[in-house]
Formats: sequence, structure tokens, C-alpha cells
Amino acid sequence: MSSSSSSSSDGMEGDMIGAFQAEYEEAMLNLEAEPRRPRRHREFIRRDRLGAHDRLYDDYFADNCAYPPSFFRRRGEAPIVNFTVNGHEYNYGYYLADGIYPSWPVFMKGVTLPQSEKHRLFTAAQSAWRKDVECAFGVLKARFNILAVPGRSYSRRTLGLIMRACVILHNMIIDDERDTNLEDIYETVDSNVGPAIHNNAPPSLAARIQMDNEMRDSPMYTQLQHDLIEHVWANA
Repeated sequence: MSSSSSSSSDGMEGDMIGAFQAEYEEAMLNLEAEPRRPRRHREFIRRDRLGAHDRLYDDYFADNCAYPPSFFRRRGEAPIVNFTVNGHEYNYGYYLADGIYPSWPVFMKGVTLPQSEKHRLFTAAQSAWRKDVECAFGVLKARFNILAVPGRSYSRRTLGLIMRACVILHNMIIDDERDTNLEDIYETVDSNVGPAIHNNAPPSLAARIQMDNEMRDSPMYTQLQHDLIEHVWANA
């Protein structure tokens, strides 16, 4: 009895193994029958880097470059502003900024954790002036959408005209909303608003590097901040 049952189980196991073997062989035959996809090799692109560097220099940075300044009205150059403070002369203007900006002479920040009375006075004055400018521009941007969109396509003179027009319109709206009869105190201005744009040859690469280094000079920033601190303290 037991011998017959064991032989039947062995027969079933043999049948299962045979069926599995047949299925495996059929699958392998199907894989061999399928054509293999050709292996794609990475395409090699030859780049003339030295030639590209020479063309870039000749087009934009050479003394006689291929493209005149009229093609690029906004070249990222700080306006030349000559002023003297605390007996030292400076040739670049500066923007009032908060602590997230780098310590460059074109960004004037308050003193971090001021300890002396001079530093506290200067930091408070810098923060007040900066917030006044931010609030003024915030009000104008909320009222006139032309100031809220990018303006790189406009020339420097056009940007000055737009800004002045928005300020005048804002003052007129305030006067009308207050329903007051103020005298006409608007000044007559010339049409040539802002500095003129000269289509001369752009500065050479060496001059650009020198200007860039001057605008990033940390010791100059420290000296300018010290001079402004002394100036504010002397005129407080």
C-alpha cells in the first residue's frame, strides 16, 4: 500500500519537473529567437573650446568688439557717483541693504549687533532710510503695474521717465483723494531725465575686471561704513 502511494507521488513529482523543464526550454528558445537591440554608443561632439573663447572675447570684451554698446544698454555697471565723506573720496554710489547682501561698497548695511552708541545710531538711521525707500517703492508698485514687471527692455532714460511719471501721478491721486486745494508745487523738469547714454566703445576686459574688483572690495566697504558712521554721528 505504501509502496504504491510513494511511486505515484514520485510519478507526479517527475511529471511536474518535466513540465517545468519543457516550459523553461521553450522560454529560452523564444529569447534566442528575438533579435537583440543594437547597443547605442554615446555620440561624441567635438567642441572647439579655445576657438569659442576667442570668439566670445572678440564679440563682447575686446576694445573694438563686434557688438556696440547700443545692443546692450544694461551691462551691469554701477553708475559713477563722486562724493566725499569724512575726508575720503569715493567713486561709486551705494544701495541701502539688509544683512543678506554681501559686504561690498555698493551695498551699505547696518552694523550687526551694534555695541557703541555710534553704531546704534547709524544702524537705526540706515534701517529707517531703507524702510522709507522700501515703503515708497512698495506703494508705487502696488498702484502701477508697470513698476512691478521686469524693465530690462527699457533704456535708462525711459526708466527714469516712467519712475518720475508714476511719482507725479501718485501725488496727484493723493491730492484728489484728500479733496484738498493745494497749490501747484510740481516742478518743471527737463525732458532729459537721468544720465545720457553714450554709444562709445565699451571698456576693455582689464578695465571691467578692475571695476568688478572695486565693487567687491571688502576693505573699501569697511572704510566707507566707518566714514558714514562718523558722518551720521557728527551731524546727529
